[in-house]
Amino acid sequence: MLPQQLVGVGGANDGFPPRDEQVGSWLLRIQHFMERSQIVELWRAPTTLDEVYATFRLVSGTRVPEYLCPSDAQAARGPNRWGYALNSYLAVSGNDERVDDQGHASNATNGVFPTQDWSWSPRPRVSMAAIPAGLSKVVIVGERPPSHDLFYGRWNMTDFDTVLGNPSLEFSVIATDRSGNPCISPGFFRPDVADDPCAATHFWSMHPRGGNWLRADGSVTFLGYDAAFTTLPAMSSVFGGAGAGTTIVEAAR
Repeated sequence: MLPQQLVGVGGANDGFPPRDEQVGSWLLRIQHFMERSQIVELWRAPTTLDEVYATFRLVSGTRVPEYLCPSDAQAARGPNRWGYALNSYLAVSGNDERVDDQGHASNATNGVFPTQDWSWSPRPRVSMAAIPAGLSKVVIVGERPPSHDLFYGRWNMTDFDTVLGNPSLEFSVIATDRSGNPCISPGFFRPDVADDPCAATHFWSMHPRGGNWLRADGSVTFLGYDAAFTTLPAMSSVFGGAGAGTTIVEAAR
């Protein structure tokens, strides 16, 4: 994970991620603060629509090792057959998702990475100063390997590819497992396997017993699955969880 790039460069009054642009995934927008700014610079060259599309394909297919958990064999299979490079880490949009009249979710609003509505409205911005719980009591990034078919988990895309609610109620994208059974709802942090389509609907990792989580203070801790239904959902909101009750299996690995 990249706590220094994501947290440290944004002042107390800047939003997450610390860029003014309204376009691209958060993983794209933090690259100015990594040794990956050459990827962002590629966007300065296009002068025609065809060149823009060509640059998009080039950037989307660029493998970024920092975005791949060493234990994530699924992400290591990228680029996928559509030419997209993959990622292991998703931003947390909050814990207040709801299913709308069209059956969609992906609409949490109380996390550090709240979602934008479907209208042409400004992207919501959450600053460090706007986290009342305290930075150490809020998680902002967790692990989720790419989907079974490698379609979801593209680092240069937004929404379900790089942002997820905890728990997630977004089952309009992937509704059933391989046997046609409905995915478990809500989608809490829990163990899963890479070939299960439903695995993409919730946070999980290929580590045994839990996964790595980045907090708003820049620290990374390995949290056990036994925190999935209590501490972690609370920590997924800017209003935070009870830090003393967090199940920390060990330091991040």
